[in-house]
Amino acid sequence: MIKFALRLDKDKETKWLNDLAREGHALTGFCAGFYKFEDCKPGEYEYQIDLTDRLFRVTEDYREFMQEAGIEIVCCWGYWVILRKKASEREFKLYTDVESNIEHYKKIRNMFRVVTVIELICFYVEVAAAQQGSTAGFVSMVIIALLLLAFANITVRTNRVIGELQGKAGRQNCYQKRPVNSILIVGLLLNSAGLMLQDSVSDVVHGIVVGLALVLMIAGLYQMSTTYKETKE
Repeated sequence: MIKFALRLDKDKETKWLNDLAREGHALTGFCAGFYKFEDCKPGEYEYQIDLTDRLFRVTEDYREFMQEAGIEIVCCWGYWVILRKKASEREFKLYTDVESNIEHYKKIRNMFRVVTVIELICFYVEVAAAQQGSTAGFVSMVIIALLLLAFANITVRTNRVIGELQGKAGRQNCYQKRPVNSILIVGLLLNSAGLMLQDSVSDVVHGIVVGLALVLMIAGLYQMSTTYKETKE
């Protein structure tokens, strides 16, 4: 069985894989959004997802450590590695203490920050192409803007997870003190792009860009106000 899905949230993806394993579908491979499953006994495996320091591979020390712990490396994609273990053994956890969990999520957050910067550069390149009347540039600009929104959302969530873990460790939760406006920033970027494209595209296309920017800016402002209320409470 092959399923296609675009998942950026590691925790939600882990839950999804384990839910399928409980239904009798064991992941055996992944490539560019395509997940390959084979039949297994319901609940035979438990899955976890880790972040490594190597692109599309792991170190020999990492591989040997996992092998000694009875953990199978299913596949690597980018910096992500999908692992599984027989569910009949003890509970499968990669990071058992709060501090190691905090460091793990900080690595994830830093990765998404780097990717966001790269996507922002690509976004401005595509804006320049769209200004020259390139339809492909405009389409790419919209796609990148949506990716930026997704990356902003996962960064926000990761910050919140780090904050919750810091609270459990008795440390100050610095991520509850300030409202996050990542969505607002993306909306402002789109609005700027709409202004730049005003003379290069049709009124319909320009209206779509400005409308999408307006929706994102309103959503960002709403998120800021909600976060602020939660912080005060």
